[in-house]
Amino acid sequence: MTITHLLEERAQSEGERVFVFCEGEEVTYRDMRDRAKRVAANLHAAGVRKGDKIVLLMGNCLEFLYVFLGAGRVGAVVVPVNPMLKPGELAHIVSDSDAETIITIPEFAPLLGQAKTLFPSLKRFYVIGEAVEGAQSFSDLLEHPHEIPPIVAEHGDDAALIYTSGTTGKPKGVVLSHRNYLANARMLVHVINMGPSDRFLLVLPLFHVNAQVVSVLAPLMAHADVVLMKKFNPFAILPSIEKYRATILSAVPTIYSVMCRLMRAEPRDLSSMRLLASGAAPMPEKTYQETQEVLKVPLIMGYGLSEATCASAAADARDPIRWNSVGPALRYTSIRIVGGDGLDVPVGETGEILIAGPTVMKGYYKNPEATKEVLRDGWLRTGDLGHFDEDGYLYISGRLKEMIIRGGQNIYPTEVENVLSTMPGVEECCVVGVEDEQWGQEVLAAVKLAEGHSATANEVMDFCREYLAAYKCPRLVSFVSELPKTATGKIKKGDVAAAYTQGTLGA
Repeated sequence: MTITHLLEERAQSEGERVFVFCEGEEVTYRDMRDRAKRVAANLHAAGVRKGDKIVLLMGNCLEFLYVFLGAGRVGAVVVPVNPMLKPGELAHIVSDSDAETIITIPEFAPLLGQAKTLFPSLKRFYVIGEAVEGAQSFSDLLEHPHEIPPIVAEHGDDAALIYTSGTTGKPKGVVLSHRNYLANARMLVHVINMGPSDRFLLVLPLFHVNAQVVSVLAPLMAHADVVLMKKFNPFAILPSIEKYRATILSAVPTIYSVMCRLMRAEPRDLSSMRLLASGAAPMPEKTYQETQEVLKVPLIMGYGLSEATCASAAADARDPIRWNSVGPALRYTSIRIVGGDGLDVPVGETGEILIAGPTVMKGYYKNPEATKEVLRDGWLRTGDLGHFDEDGYLYISGRLKEMIIRGGQNIYPTEVENVLSTMPGVEECCVVGVEDEQWGQEVLAAVKLAEGHSATANEVMDFCREYLAAYKCPRLVSFVSELPKTATGKIKKGDVAAAYTQGTLGA
């Protein structure tokens, strides 16, 4: 079974049922299969073969789905890229992936001429919309081909290269197979109890595995359907739920916070919703409680990383929900918590999270040394810190490299952030370690206040002292208008620490 095989099966069983609603256009299961098949066949006619890389430089659109779901027919490997990347960042990915084909949007058409010079490996250029000099129109790929090749991809073949956000250096290409993707989708169908009556609202970017697995492949596997939002617009989320009667939304904490504010201002009918899912970033208690109070829809948390496809742990929608836990390990996934000696730590004790199972990546593309660092004896070393409770629920403490060591004491930023986020007037916060001559590292809190609120550094520190041991409390506080974030809403802690060191934080 591959992604393309799955689409074939669903097209045969669901036929003319709508699979994707996208801004007035309705694409049936059969339409999606036929268009994905045409795109793959025309790419094959243009010279794309098994193992060839296709860069998808675009936002959320139907064209992305046609390639993503159809590439397996010719065994091609998709390389989804964040269209917000700077030219230098894009250059690294195109070069490192050995891509021969690039498909993009009109806004990037002027770069194509330059790309031909900079990247001699690129042979085929397509642009969505009208053809431009040096690039064919994507619509050419939707023409009826002379012949349609059989599906050549197999279960264990590469399906995608997902480039990490690069928070620890240059982005690395995570090699995910068809097996990785489908195993993870199957796990999520079970844990969320998905079925044909479900309708997903897809708001997260398709270049990220969360959207690909949770909001595309899992619904496809569950015979469900999807509402695709082309451009992220927080003001359109609640109206879309009401209009399309969506049942499930996967998003990040920041989005839920915005939804609550908008819901208070202009209530909408969310009675169709049965489940909200959150991941990619820690969930502040205040956001969780507000979501339950205002949206009145069960909210579950999950944990995962691109190196393990998407989700490795998630709260079961049918189990009691613990707001600050990401739930137990998913089916067929094993999770261990180990100390610095590599041995399992007792229940309740914090250590590094290790993962094994069918969702673990094949490795980093062309980077055996980096692969060897994180894949050891069948276990993926995540670099994340966490602990289990007695019931097997997992709690995330932060990144191993983000752990603050102050005077020999270990401090987990997430623990401090959970407290600080409950302080009245605090809209967002970020806790990082910065160099300190006396203590080695000192605790810095970057705080964004809600509109109309004010606070002093001493008030922030005093609030934390009420709930935390003195050594964990911030000694440094900076007030900011915004916190730097990735496309999925994760705060860039490295950027926060660097800005403080450079004296530009809050400036």
